[in-house]
Formats: sequence, structure tokens, C-alpha cells
Amino acid sequence: MKKYILPFALLGFLAACDSDDEEPTVETITNQAVVNNYADIVLANYDDAIKTAKDLQTKVNAFVAAPSAQGLTDCKNAWLAARVPYLQTEAFRFYDGPIDGTDDNFEGLINAWPLDEAYIDYVVDSAKITPLQNVGVINDLTGYPTITEATILADNGKEGDTDVRVGYHAIEFLLWGQDFYADSPGKRPYTDYLTTGGTAKNQARRGTYLKIVTDLLVKDLESVKAQWETTGTYRKDFTAAANVDKSLASLIMGIGKLTKGELSGERMTVIMESKEQEDEHSCFSDNTHNDYIYDEVGIYNVYIGKYTRTDGTVVDGPGVDDLVKAKNAAANTDMIAKLDAATAAIKAIPPPIDQAVKKNQDAFKTAINALRVQADQLTVAANAIGLNVTIPESN
Repeated sequence: MKKYILPFALLGFLAACDSDDEEPTVETITNQAVVNNYADIVLANYDDAIKTAKDLQTKVNAFVAAPSAQGLTDCKNAWLAARVPYLQTEAFRFYDGPIDGTDDNFEGLINAWPLDEAYIDYVVDSAKITPLQNVGVINDLTGYPTITEATILADNGKEGDTDVRVGYHAIEFLLWGQDFYADSPGKRPYTDYLTTGGTAKNQARRGTYLKIVTDLLVKDLESVKAQWETTGTYRKDFTAAANVDKSLASLIMGIGKLTKGELSGERMTVIMESKEQEDEHSCFSDNTHNDYIYDEVGIYNVYIGKYTRTDGTVVDGPGVDDLVKAKNAAANTDMIAKLDAATAAIKAIPPPIDQAVKKNQDAFKTAINALRVQADQLTVAANAIGLNVTIPESN
């Protein structure tokens, strides 16, 4: 039976309170206990996503106030660090939860892609290597005389799915710029933000835009997390005794859809076939390999009921694996093996992804196949505990 591994200072207190109680065996673990633990993991994971986004916010504010090469590097490192917990939260999608089941479309505001850079800022024509300066909100002084949260959100998505003006990838573009390089990510200079002697133009507006979308990211993550608080309306409904079986099926469907439709499909198969950088998930920073890895970590977290926080604390309680083990130990062993195989296959794809899709097609095919096998085994695991869950080909 798994336990909560807590900071050292709390261990003595807990030992004094728990002397004779025996831990429940695998056979006594209930659907309710698994769903409750899942909700705890979701809350902790979103809390980490917010903390790292706030660190990014701090770095962005300092950089915009006094642009420097080191300041831009600090922002990039903070963005990369913020992606680690957020990507793991993607395992909580695809069943109409708070992240993507509301009219607010928080997932679209937080992590939408692919992104057409020209809706935000200047771009370079890769054929002519010529700056196209008069494009994007930042450079459109007539259409956007002032840049505010309201003006950005009003036109976000106005011109179609690639008209993405907010979220992690908008921030990514503003930090790295376009990536035309085989040996590195984008090389946007920090001088794009210098208001005296800077490069490009509208540097102050660029800084304003960067700050606004970073603030929005924090705010939207906080809105999602609020629904998973112990007092949150969604969590209360999700963990209610009458809904536990439905919730258990939903959380399994969520990781199944992330596995098959999103990760192996939209994020891997599409770019493998097109070989177009625009189909790469984090195309400006060359961080897509980590996107793959940490999405898979999030899937694994949900199945085994365990999440390692950014401070090293571990939330560890009853997982789906415990339920499956009690009903069909072989199915659980196979599920763990499939998770391990997919993890290894993903890690075997060499970064950067925009080069791997041209030179390492076999590694891509192996990872995609491993993920699809993983999704199929999730159906077997769900059926073993009496749930009729079939993972669709697309989301």
C-alpha cells in the first residue's frame, strides 16, 4: 500500500498519532479512495503549475523593467521550469473537467497551439530572411492603439485556430522568437525589449504584451485550480459517492485520450508525417521532447496514484493500479510494462524534435506504436475493474 511521503518535520507528529491502525490491503482499496487521491494529486499538480508560472511572472517583470541578456535567459529558464508541472496536468484533460469542459476554454487560453506568430509580433519570411515588421498586435498601432488584457482577449482566435495570442506558447514566441536553426532554438535578442537603442520596433509595446499574457497565464491556472480545492464545486461533485464510478471511468478515459488522440496523434504522428516545424508543439524553444516526456509522466502519475511535487514532496495514495491488481494482477503487470515501454520509447527520440522527424523516423514510429499499445492496455485495465472504457482514435 502506498503512503503520503511528507516533509521530515511532519513525520514525528504523524507517528505519534498513528500507532496501532493497520494499513488497508490492496483488496480493500475502494473506487472512492482512488478518486479522492486523484483529486489530491490534481490539486497539488496545479498548485505547482501556478507556483512555477508565478516565478516566470517575477522574471518577466524584472526583465521588462530592465532588459538584459541575462534577464532574457532567466525568463527562458523559468518558462522551461514552468512547463514541467503543467505538462503533467494534461493528464487531467479530455473528460469535460475544469480545464477544458467550461465555456471559458481555459485549456485554449493556457496551452493552445499551433500558433501563427504573425498575429502577435514581427516575423521573418524564412525564404527571404526579411523582417516583416508591420504585423501583429504589437506593431499594429492603428488597430491596437493601446495593448490591454481586454484587447488581446477580444481578438484571440478571431482569425481561426492558429490565431493564438495568449498562453504558454505566446510567451514562448515572445522569449525565443522564430526558430530557423538546426542546432538551436529561436534567437530573439534581448534588445527587442530595449526602449533606447533597441532592435525591431515598438519595444515598450512588446514588453507590455509579454507582461499581460504572463499575468493571464497565472490567472487562468488559478481559475482551474480553484475548482479542485476541497471547497471547489467541481471537486465536490467529482468525488461525491454517487459519482465515483463515473469519475473513475473519466480519469481513465482522460489519460487514454491523452495517450492515443493527443500525444501519439496530434503531437507526434502529425509532425512525423508533415515534417513541418509549425506542427511541433514547442517549436520556438525546442522543448517538444520534454512535452512528450512529461505528458507521459502525467499519465503514469494518474495510473499509479502518485505525484512528485516540484519541492520533492510526494503525494502517494491508492491508484488505479491497486484496483486492477486486486482484480487481475496480470492485467496490471502488463499495464505497467506498457507504460515503461512507452516511456523508454519517448525518451529514445533524440532532441530537437524538428530534426528528429527528419533523421529518426524509426524512433518516432516506435514511440507512437508504444503509446497506442499503452492506450489499448488501458482499456483492458479498465475492463478488469468493471468499467466499459474504449479509447477513441481522436479527441
